[in-house]
Amino acid sequence: MADQELITEIDGPIARITFNRPQARNALTAGMVVAMREFLKQIETDPSVRCVVMTGAGDHFMAGGDVAGFAQALDAAPGERRRDFEERARSAMSLFAAMERLPQPIIAKVRGAVAGASVGWVAASDFVLVSDTALFVVAHILLGTSPDGAVTWHLPRAIGLRKAKEMALLGDRLSAAEAVAFGRQNRTSSADAELDAETEEASAAPGERRASPFARTKMLAQPGVRQSDPRADAKTEAGSRRRVRRDRRFRWRRERGRR
Repeated sequence: MADQELITEIDGPIARITFNRPQARNALTAGMVVAMREFLKQIETDPSVRCVVMTGAGDHFMAGGDVAGFAQALDAAPGERRRDFEERARSAMSLFAAMERLPQPIIAKVRGAVAGASVGWVAASDFVLVSDTALFVVAHILLGTSPDGAVTWHLPRAIGLRKAKEMALLGDRLSAAEAVAFGRQNRTSSADAELDAETEEASAAPGERRASPFARTKMLAQPGVRQSDPRADAKTEAGSRRRVRRDRRFRWRRERGRR
């Protein structure tokens, strides 16, 4: 597994995804995107999987896209180069759609650099737990390009439009402490061992509760899935209440049967 760019495994009720290119700060390749998308499709309908933990091997979460791969693409003919980058974008968008659609909560376990497209990956997660070594930066503007990886969709919804524009337009960095202040993450840990322990504690919670309320709540809170349609919200909420009533009747009948 050491030579795999993306390590995926199912550990009981927890699905684990590890970006595994520590020598390149886990810079993202096209193959990693495809592998992660296929893994999410696999677990989406698996009721035994209750939570997803996403992290990076080594000292960093991810340093964005693989610049070496971009350099190779720039040497191609204009038409081929355009098709290559369009395919990269389409592949990434389908991955983010899978993340939003996934009924299981996604926990991003973060230490070190979170740069470029990976800022969008973390912002798209349901919970974000970070080490105080974490550093967030959207540096596309410094390279003369615009953000990719759904950063412009997810980041404003995580930290607010003005701060997201500041990061994207100026290339400003956000420390772990600042990320907490702007709602970018849920908790900060001062040591790796503490981060590991908090992640395991957070990932155990969905396995101790019924899966369906997690899935419905996530869908209601996810603007990309529900598309701000109040009728869809009402339908989901009504379905949730019906299930609660059915559960209560079942429990009442079961209790009567014991008497």
